[in-house]
Amino acid sequence: MNPHATVLACATVDDVGIFGSTGVRALWRDLDDDAPGTGRTMKAVFDKADATFRRIDLPARALVLACAAAGIERALDQDQRNRTAICIETGIGSLKTDLDFAASLGDECVHAGIFPYSLTSTSLGEVALRYKLRGPTISMSTDAASHGESLREGLRMLGSGDVEHVLVGAVDCLAEPAHGIAAGTRAVVVLLARPRPGVDGLATANWPPEDPTCGKDPWRAFVTMAR
Repeated sequence: MNPHATVLACATVDDVGIFGSTGVRALWRDLDDDAPGTGRTMKAVFDKADATFRRIDLPARALVLACAAAGIERALDQDQRNRTAICIETGIGSLKTDLDFAASLGDECVHAGIFPYSLTSTSLGEVALRYKLRGPTISMSTDAASHGESLREGLRMLGSGDVEHVLVGAVDCLAEPAHGIAAGTRAVVVLLARPRPGVDGLATANWPPEDPTCGKDPWRAFVTMAR
């Protein structure tokens, strides 16, 4: 049985805006931008320079923004981040990048720069590099029947003592409809910690979720919390 974990922070990025438990609330309409942002988004919302943000793929952008809104750097000191795992799930993976790379194969010059982002783990690597999270990194593929698998795996890692902190979440981004999949952006990140005296956090998380409003989507409660 997986134990309860303490929720230290959470955030979400969707087609409406960027929302975090730190109090961040930025709407795309106010930013005159579309999800999940452009090269100017990090500066506009968080007053941070990020020269490489514009080149990373859509899921990576959404996850990086969500982590900033969750305040990962404030929630954990560097020693804790050195041992923090990442476990993120996705339903459509890097479909946009896959399609772009496949289309480039007919060009005179193959777009080799985007090839690394055909691996969903690359997006997690962008998060790890920016926030110096140096624990294990796990990218999971899920379908509609297995939403929340990364949450369950994160709780297992905490319960087994593998790590003391884990960033779990879900991300799916598609700028335009493709292969019957609707366009849209949603990223949810939740920073979990092994329960310890004196740390109450925002809430507790367990598996299966106890919140009856979640239905088949265990991330719904964290989206509500972030907003």
